[in-house]
Amino acid sequence: MSMTPEDMRALAEARGGTVNAPAARPTTPEQQPFYDDPYLAYGRAKYGTVEGTLGGTAITPTTTTATTTTTTTDATTTASTGFEARADARNTIRAVLATYGLSGLSEKLYNLYATGTVNINNPDALIFAIRDEPEYQTRFAANAARAKKGLSELDPGSYLQLENSYRQLLQSNGLPPGFYDKTEDFTALLEGDVSPQELQTRVQQGFRAVQDADPEVKRQMQELYGVSEGGLAAYFLDPTKAAPILTRQAEAAKIAARAKEQGNIQLQFATAEEIAARGITAQEAEQGFTALGLQQGLFTEMIGEQALTQQQKVGAALGYDVEAQRQLAERRGTRKAAFQGGGGFTKTTGETSGTVQTGLGVAE
Repeated sequence: MSMTPEDMRALAEARGGTVNAPAARPTTPEQQPFYDDPYLAYGRAKYGTVEGTLGGTAITPTTTTATTTTTTTDATTTASTGFEARADARNTIRAVLATYGLSGLSEKLYNLYATGTVNINNPDALIFAIRDEPEYQTRFAANAARAKKGLSELDPGSYLQLENSYRQLLQSNGLPPGFYDKTEDFTALLEGDVSPQELQTRVQQGFRAVQDADPEVKRQMQELYGVSEGGLAAYFLDPTKAAPILTRQAEAAKIAARAKEQGNIQLQFATAEEIAARGITAQEAEQGFTALGLQQGLFTEMIGEQALTQQQKVGAALGYDVEAQRQLAERRGTRKAAFQGGGGFTKTTGETSGTVQTGLGVAE
């Protein structure tokens, strides 16, 4: 049995105490039936009818229109989402895009941010929102070529870091001002996936090895590969040419220079590259070509002798063609025997110098 307020007050007075009446509950005419009859409230919630029964009259929903008061401030508020743009967002976006050379897209990106489309605190989201814009595609042009080659796309941060590494490396190696110091200059290197380490190899063992060498080495680069001194940097930095091949060509030019100076022979590029590929340095080759020059008569065929190719003569002089060395030794023995027997294997090479070509070498 439930107690009325009057019953509770009488009980309290009998015990010597007081009881305050419960605070009145705020109600509206529409709410009062629910307080009077909890079962009616349950039925209406269950069946959605006025009578709270299965067959009762359906409750008609009441539409309430909310009123929003907007206060104008420095920030931008979107009524539909309740998103409020930061007052400094425009400057922040402009500063971020300026580091990428994309200041022209700052207003577009700000508008996306102001509508709550892009989170300014997520740099990846900012970039993703503009990556299909023509300005972005032009600035990071190497990514399209990389994708066609099956290479991964570089995010702007990695892209700029590689550009800066290239620039610092080339400047530290003394490349001329204005050469490979612009954004467009690095596109080919990025497309070719050239690492800073590989670029260092190209510069040090390729370009600098020839650029800093004597004039004959540069002349041999022109003779063997058609590369003038002015085109050396572009040639050795071309990412379509493999770095190991360029390094070998630079060494081949130095070897060919020593052959011309010491042995008075012009090597073909295939012969010069073969020597380099065998691991013979220009300094080591110089000794062999010096010996070849001193024995020029022996290396020159006379009537009735088996001819040797240039590759055989060079191989014999540098010690890697054993068969050619054997043939030259046999030639030497034949000529020596003929000379000692009074044969005609001698001739004067200078009218007054007294220099005599014996067929075995040069004698004074």
